[in-house]
Amino acid sequence: ATDVLSALDAIDLTEASPLVKGDGGISDPHALDSLAGGVFVGRQREMGELKACLEDALSGRGRLVMLVGEPGIGKTRTAQELVTYAGLRGAQVLWGRSYEEQGVPPYWPWVQAIRSYVRERDPEQLRSEMGSGAADIAEVVSDVRERLPDLPPAPQLEPEQARFRLFDSIAAFLKTASQRQPLVLVLDDLHWADQPFLALLQFVARELGGARLLIIGTYRDMELSRQHPLAEALGELTRERLFQRVILRGLSQEDIGRFIEMTPVHTAPRGIVEAVHTQTEGNPLFVTEVVRLLVQEGELTADRTGDRDSWTVRIPEGVREVIGRRLNRLSQRCNEALTVASIAGREFTLAQIRPLVEDVTEDRLFEILEEALAARVIEELPQSVGRYQFTHAVVRQTLTEEVTTSRRTRLHARIAVPLEGIYTGDQRDHPEDLAYRFAQAEPVLGTEKLLRYAGLAGERALANHAYEDAIEHFQRGLAAKGGDLEGGAE
Repeated sequence: ATDVLSALDAIDLTEASPLVKGDGGISDPHALDSLAGGVFVGRQREMGELKACLEDALSGRGRLVMLVGEPGIGKTRTAQELVTYAGLRGAQVLWGRSYEEQGVPPYWPWVQAIRSYVRERDPEQLRSEMGSGAADIAEVVSDVRERLPDLPPAPQLEPEQARFRLFDSIAAFLKTASQRQPLVLVLDDLHWADQPFLALLQFVARELGGARLLIIGTYRDMELSRQHPLAEALGELTRERLFQRVILRGLSQEDIGRFIEMTPVHTAPRGIVEAVHTQTEGNPLFVTEVVRLLVQEGELTADRTGDRDSWTVRIPEGVREVIGRRLNRLSQRCNEALTVASIAGREFTLAQIRPLVEDVTEDRLFEILEEALAARVIEELPQSVGRYQFTHAVVRQTLTEEVTTSRRTRLHARIAVPLEGIYTGDQRDHPEDLAYRFAQAEPVLGTEKLLRYAGLAGERALANHAYEDAIEHFQRGLAAKGGDLEGGAE
């Protein structure tokens, strides 16, 4: 079983391909011919569409593509496979991700992507590519000013003019940078994106003509109401001729059979394949978790499968149930630490959760996290010491949903206070996170810190021309005082 689980880790349908390094580079330069083969099951049609869009971008016809589907359907995984191919075709890949938590700075996915580019570029090249827009971009991406410390301040303009200048500077920079080397920009989990981010996305989409730039967005269509900011943005984007939507559906029985045959069991009786396909509807995350569970419970081994066509073992009815059963195999201490980490966020650090896991030394906590790493519940983030993330949002959601409201409030309070200490002298760079934490902990900690950081977060949003975010932060502070932006304080 251990050998089979190790093989599953190597061919997981929902995680990063072993061909892709943590920085988006390629670990095997001869891997091009294997992209549609053993490592990546199914998705030949979808990959064909994505590769055609990439070729358009490489030839100077920029494209915007949205990968759409339910949780666990393989949106990120499919994007990662295209990233591998794009790297082999000479493109530079940049990643950004939206987060469910509200405590993130304005335009955060754009900031992540541009920051990774800025950190790898020579200052003079950066100055040339950003041109006169460098000062505007530096207002949002502080790394730009660190690399170009002699930048003048951005000009003072009326709010709408300032936002237009910022958007135009970012779009011009991406177009100029793509002339030197084609760019693939992956923007993940856009169902959690806010309005300022989406406004910038719409602006850039209109400027793609003539750019060697491919933007790939991923989102869950099942979470979009007609009033959702992304739904409104998509309505506008569909008018752009360079926009395309690729919908991901469940894997076929044939694909599931190939997946099972890639394990050391090397056999996939029809009964097993049909049962797994029926219960999972081909959802790749669910398929992976079910096959893993069958291996762990000793059901999927060569001597047990034989030539049987019937399959009577009970398969979990939902992906969260099967993930819950995987979590149940971990120690109690490990589950406690993971529950705390789930409240901290999709990403978390050892320093964040260390004060929250009681009666555990730092060495022991490290061992506990090693247990979770071995179970593929969490993973280490590349080029970051002591920083982790849950392997899938559904894993985190499974843990958070088991936490009562009162305990969640207390945990947020225990996170907020030490986090404020970690940010000492640097709170102005993290007001959104602190405002979110103190808002969640308001029943325990009161409103003083919430009001302070909501104000700072609103001011920063205004400075970054993220006016919708500013309204939300100021509204949060006013609500804590018993007022609102319409009627004022009582």
